[in-house]
Amino acid sequence: MKPFSSFSLISLFLGTLVMAFPQKSYGAAFSGSDHEHSAPHEDADEHGDGHGNGHKDEHGDEHGGQEGLIEITPLLAQKAGIKTMPAGSGVIKQTVTVYGKSVTEPSRISHIKARFSGVITELNVNVGDRVEAGDVLAQVESNSSLTRYPLTAPISGNVVTRNANPGELADGQVLLTLADYSSLWVEYQIFPGQAQTVTSGQAVTVSSGFEQAQSSIKHLLPGRSNQDFLIARVPLDNSKGNWSPGVLLSGSIVLRQIEVPLVVANRALQEVEGQQVVFVSTEQGFQTRAVQLGQSDGISTRVLSGLSVGEHYVVENSYLLKADLEKSSAGHHH
Repeated sequence: MKPFSSFSLISLFLGTLVMAFPQKSYGAAFSGSDHEHSAPHEDADEHGDGHGNGHKDEHGDEHGGQEGLIEITPLLAQKAGIKTMPAGSGVIKQTVTVYGKSVTEPSRISHIKARFSGVITELNVNVGDRVEAGDVLAQVESNSSLTRYPLTAPISGNVVTRNANPGELADGQVLLTLADYSSLWVEYQIFPGQAQTVTSGQAVTVSSGFEQAQSSIKHLLPGRSNQDFLIARVPLDNSKGNWSPGVLLSGSIVLRQIEVPLVVANRALQEVEGQQVVFVSTEQGFQTRAVQLGQSDGISTRVLSGLSVGEHYVVENSYLLKADLEKSSAGHHH
């Protein structure tokens, strides 16, 4: 059987919704019908709506629709997961990306040794076991007094190494190593070109290939000998165990934040005929609106023109509207 394309799956899903919730008129992909069967827009303003989006399309009354307009009822839009939000002011963050490794806090590592030489009579834990501070880990019989004494855990954590077994001699070597990974640090390298703008207290987004966490620079230290960079130390909460020590991590440091009068979420932007557009909510459905863009921080982008404060634009599943628009355009060319 021939596999469905992603668009076929979208159309099948939306077509099912239309059958369950019949309405008078929709866009091409949302209704599953061709434009030649759509009702004309009797109240369409052939001179536009002031944004250059109200012109009749090249097919005029034959298709009866405004160019870039996708007709869809609020109920069907909700069923398709299309969500809007009002356009308004926001913050554009100026950031710098740095790299470093996660490390364990030295105070959260403990190397367990016997206080007096002797024979290990009991060893109660294995690698990977979780222990709490005060737990008895082993028993040792002193060679000098022939009495047994316990070895207890000085910290809570996990056993990460075990270097002995019952019956062996404890004579100053490390028997067990405990480590608490519930809190780590990331040590980022800050090179001379970045050092003038990076300071303690700045917010940092810590990222791996799969996880993100928010933190801030706690310490800014000089590099070790023969290193021409500073070390920015960033605490990393690992109470859920999502991070590991020794892993290369990127960091996005917020250098400053710029208040701008109008922004849109980057996930709302779509490219249509070589232009960046958003889909604006109208009484009939959604209208494409070309926007001129300014600074961006990867999450939000400043809008210089094409959109007004307070207008509702699509932020979730705007790609469905773009797909419908492209299907409609393809239908016209046939």
